[in-house]
Amino acid sequence: RQACDIRTSRAMSRACCIGASIASSSFRPRVAEARRSASRSVRPRSSTRDDTAPEDADQGTTSASDLVELECAGVSVSCRGFVALLVRKGIGHEIPKPPNSVQLMRGADPASELPPDLAKEFVLPVLVTSGGDDDTNAATSARAQTMLQLLQNPPCDMGIQLPYTALGEVTKSADAVLGAVLIGKARFEDGSKKKFIWESTILAGKGMDQSAVDIDGDEHEAWQCLALARRYETYGCRVFATSEAIAGASGAKVFTGDSDDEAKVTLATVRTTFPKMQTVTESRAIATEAREKFLWRPFAAATSEDVPVAEEDDDGDDTNT
Repeated sequence: RQACDIRTSRAMSRACCIGASIASSSFRPRVAEARRSASRSVRPRSSTRDDTAPEDADQGTTSASDLVELECAGVSVSCRGFVALLVRKGIGHEIPKPPNSVQLMRGADPASELPPDLAKEFVLPVLVTSGGDDDTNAATSARAQTMLQLLQNPPCDMGIQLPYTALGEVTKSADAVLGAVLIGKARFEDGSKKKFIWESTILAGKGMDQSAVDIDGDEHEAWQCLALARRYETYGCRVFATSEAIAGASGAKVFTGDSDDEAKVTLATVRTTFPKMQTVTESRAIATEAREKFLWRPFAAATSEDVPVAEEDDDGDDTNT
């Protein structure tokens, strides 16, 4: 397969079938590109590169073999804010359950039962809301609650925090469909535990007419991209990250406050790093139980009761029987 730069129109035509195959395109994060002075940047790929430049002049191109497909396996509050936990596609269900009361009493750790290869699997923590008083002990911000709603099956997509026109505003195409989100960087700035850096490229369009748009910024852009990916997941949208982005992910100490913890977050340590995390499966089970308790049961009880029927007498006045 011939590697090519996803910025070119030819690559975009091939990338429009990304739901079936990503192997025909390559992704190059814009590490060496000039950026605007503002912290947020949304721009078409073609506006940042001379497409007539020779292929070998494009340094740092990442081939399709270096892309890893991801899924959102869970979410959590943290001292930094609300975090989406991304793992390799297909292994989200392998996250160990939290210890029950008996295991806690015995000091047993369910993570110890993971096979060695799964225990070392990476977890990419992506900050999607900033801290402060929100999302440190509970998911109280509107964006955190929206993310929880979008993770339901089917998604509860209200279009409030994430307007239905959000993708069109980014791509300048009202009928565009999101095909993929390619993550080039998702970590806290070196030497800083406050500034989160997000660099990504989205592929969107209609039919064979696809385009690539760079979306750079912080946790706000990270939330937008992941929320859009969940909205369009039923249309075949997929999420990828470069090997470089995974290797450069922030370690556990950023989220735990333990300066001695230099380790990366893995399947075996994710519960320790994020003790209040919920997997997507757990979140959906909680939502299902809440609907049953607070919606369906009260509705069934209300409709099953005998309701007085209003009848009209001969004078036209209503009387209750």
